[in-house]
Amino acid sequence: MKEKMGSSFIKGKRSITRKGFSAKTQLEKILEFFPTVNILRSGGNFFEIEMKVKPSFLGKDYDIKLTFDRQKGVQVYVINEVLRVARNRSKLPHVYSHNEQRLCLYSPSKGEWTKEKLIASTIIPWISKWLFFYEIWLIDGEWLGGGHDEYSLK
Repeated sequence: MKEKMGSSFIKGKRSITRKGFSAKTQLEKILEFFPTVNILRSGGNFFEIEMKVKPSFLGKDYDIKLTFDRQKGVQVYVINEVLRVARNRSKLPHVYSHNEQRLCLYSPSKGEWTKEKLIASTIIPWISKWLFFYEIWLIDGEWLGGGHDEYSLK
């Protein structure tokens, strides 16, 4: 039994374990919601996909690479283009790696995403939200997407 909480599906209370959803189930749900995803690799407890994400009607399309590993979790990268930096900033906001363009979508220490949540209903919408706030950030360098405060204007 699964139940819906907010915008993300989680396993029902009786079935919640530290194991969470398998890579196979995560990938099946992603393909159910996003059938145009390109599967680069999959097997066992791992998969790697590419997809296009458009954060808003006026926004541009971004190529995204998403990897899932049961041990390492989810990693998300913007690929095939170099993200610009706001004119009054020296690095991208909310990334684990500026050079790799690996996005920071949630705080692991706060438990905002766990393996008991579906990537299709959490991480992928959060990618779109990050890109939306990135496009606004390019205007004046102020990060309006919440999270860490080290990117606010001083």
